Amino acid sequence: VNLIVVWGPTCPVEMREGAMKILGKFISVREPNIRYLGLMTMAKLAQIEGSVEGAKKHQATVLVSLKDADISVRRRALDLLFVICDTDNAERIVDELVAHLVVADASIREEMVLKIAILAEKYATDLRWYVDTILKLISISGDYVSDPIWHRVVQIVTNHPQGDLQGYA
Repeated sequence: VNLIVVWGPTCPVEMREGAMKILGKFISVREPNIRYLGLMTMAKLAQIEGSVEGAKKHQATVLVSLKDADISVRRRALDLLFVICDTDNAERIVDELVAHLVVADASIREEMVLKIAILAEKYATDLRWYVDTILKLISISGDYVSDPIWHRVVQIVTNHPQGDLQGYA
């Protein structure tokens, strides 16, 4: 796997796809150490140009890993979801993360809030969805939401050219 990471995008596609399949098996086992290694390595591979699609095939398994008893596995799952998120799956990933935020440990909550805010802003195709997401974030994790996050949503709402977003918010 390290060889694939070093080769980067010049690595043969078959090799990258094969590694993703094997890592998909790693993240499906019950042993937390193996799942941790699988999630961490898959996040590294997904950062290589052209490899994210292979990791997105395992999105459902990664979402299940957010509920793992081991905090380190949950962190790696969060990191991988952050890497594989794009305009196609952003709403599902962000909505799942917001739903999980209700039961998330305090030790991971601040990182989750920040990543949710970044993904929501970066991939929002509908500003109403973005505003709803950030308002849910604030209501669920008010103390963990940093000032720049809620300042940004206020800035977007007040500077929206049509003004209908202000009434909606």
